[in-house]
Amino acid sequence: MLPILAVDKTQQVFKSIGDSLDKQVNPNHILLIILALIAIVLLISFLTRDKTRKEQAKIVHNTPKLTRQLAKQLGLKPNEMRQLKQLAEQENIDNPLVLLLCPSVLQTAMKKRQAGTKE
Repeated sequence: MLPILAVDKTQQVFKSIGDSLDKQVNPNHILLIILALIAIVLLISFLTRDKTRKEQAKIVHNTPKLTRQLAKQLGLKPNEMRQLKQLAEQENIDNPLVLLLCPSVLQTAMKKRQAGTKE
C-alpha cells in the first residue's frame, strides 16, 4: 500500500509543478525586478564613486610643504636635506629634490663642492 501512496504523491508534485509552469507571467513583476536591479546597480556605482573621491590625494600648492612631505617619504634625514639644500643653492636650483631626481646634476654639484674645499 505504501508504494501506491508514493506514486500518487509524486504525480501530485509533478502536476503542481506543471501547473505552476503553465501559468502566465505577470509583466508587472518582470518590470519590478528590472527596476530593482537598475536601482541596485546605480546605488553601487554611487557608493564606489563617493569612496574613490575621498581616497584621492590632496593637491599641495605649497612648495616647502611638498618638499618636506617628499623628503619624509624618501626617508631623508634633516642633515641630508640640509646638505641637499646647500648644494642646490650653489647650483642655483630652486628645489633640492631636483638633485635626487637628476643624479648627473648631483654628481657635478658634489665635484664642484669637493674642488672648492680642496683649494
